[in-house]
Amino acid sequence: MRFPEKTASSSQREELREMTGKEVKDCYQCMKCSAGCPMASHMDLLPHQMMQLAKLGLQEEINNSKSIWICASCLACSSRCPRDLEPATVMEGFRVRLLRETPNSELVCEGDLNVPRQAMIASMRKNRR
Repeated sequence: MRFPEKTASSSQREELREMTGKEVKDCYQCMKCSAGCPMASHMDLLPHQMMQLAKLGLQEEINNSKSIWICASCLACSSRCPRDLEPATVMEGFRVRLLRETPNSELVCEGDLNVPRQAMIASMRKNRR
């Protein structure tokens, strides 16, 4: 087993808790969030894996993951979570924290998206079953 060289500081964990209002350490890895995610096949790390990284304080791995940008914020994971942790809200917290920490000049948009993100999210929320 490899041990991480650097984990999140207590202030970073507190910042995430304040932003999301959720305590990721309460996640018991039932994987229901990943099972219900419509974007899981496109993610490099599934929602339950992102929650585990957050529990371990591995902020660097979270920041390097493409999953935080692939998440459609459709709330399918949040509706399935038995602990009411709202993984979609936590993913949004990851994005917000990364955007706050990264200068605009270093942000790069990968891929060719023909649909505005808000339109895709609105459609998923409207047509969710």
